[in-house]
Amino acid sequence: MASSKEKKDAGVLWEENAEAWSELARMGYDIYRDGVNSPTFIAQFPSVRGLVGLDVGCGEGDNTRRVARLGAKMFAVDISKTFIRYARQHEDASPLGIQYEMSCGSQMAFPDEQFDFVISTMALMDMKDLE
Repeated sequence: MASSKEKKDAGVLWEENAEAWSELARMGYDIYRDGVNSPTFIAQFPSVRGLVGLDVGCGEGDNTRRVARLGAKMFAVDISKTFIRYARQHEDASPLGIQYEMSCGSQMAFPDEQFDFVISTMALMDMKDLE
């Protein structure tokens, strides 16, 4: 069994895989996200039009964009600089007004009550110090 020093931090692991994951997802290989997880997640939303939201662990921004298209003003954070780079590239190409920042989900520095809602899909399980 590996000691805690030998185990890699989740942020390091995500960064090491972000390039390949983003490319494969954008090529349509993330069939469960695209066909099941994200559509089901979005279908459960109440109206978010005119609200301000935060996506914690946004990855390359797919769900952030889906929620922004529902009329929310979105902010998004991820621990991987590569994911944030991909998300910003998409925002530059097809602007939705999303602000992406590199940040650890358990150590964000936003003012209290800045957001009307927060989402996080497939990210909380990788955060240490979740509380």
